Amino acid sequence: MVVDISLVPARYDWERHLPLLLEADESEQHVRVYLDRGQLLEICNAGGLIGVTVLVRDADEVEIWNIALSEAYRGRGLGRAAVGAIADRCRRDGASRLTVGTSDCSLGTIAFYRKVGFRFAGVRQGYFDTYPVAVVENGIRARDMVMFQMPLTPSS
Repeated sequence: MVVDISLVPARYDWERHLPLLLEADESEQHVRVYLDRGQLLEICNAGGLIGVTVLVRDADEVEIWNIALSEAYRGRGLGRAAVGAIADRCRRDGASRLTVGTSDCSLGTIAFYRKVGFRFAGVRQGYFDTYPVAVVENGIRARDMVMFQMPLTPSS
């Protein structure tokens, strides 16, 4: 099945974007900090807005700081297509690596990143220890951020 996903640069709109951003990050305070550092993109398909992502570039590496689809669009291959569109965009923009992190207790998200082509790249120990709100998933309090990366060579 071919899924048509587009990434549209957007100016932050509290009503339109914040609910989606909070799907992937429980702290509005934290979201506001990285919105100033990164590029906000709407994830769209033929029906319009289905999600958002925030990309932060550092030299030839791009990190996904936030990515979320509306619940109604999950489980249909659109997340995989969105990651593919992000990788293609970053590759065209000259990046050599795409990175992403998630909490050490976000088991479904870890599995998703592995399925779409990311490989384990390390741990940011204690990342969530000083987070503005306690992050709890699967009954476990998040402590560390598990990092993944995907090379963006022309053949990846």
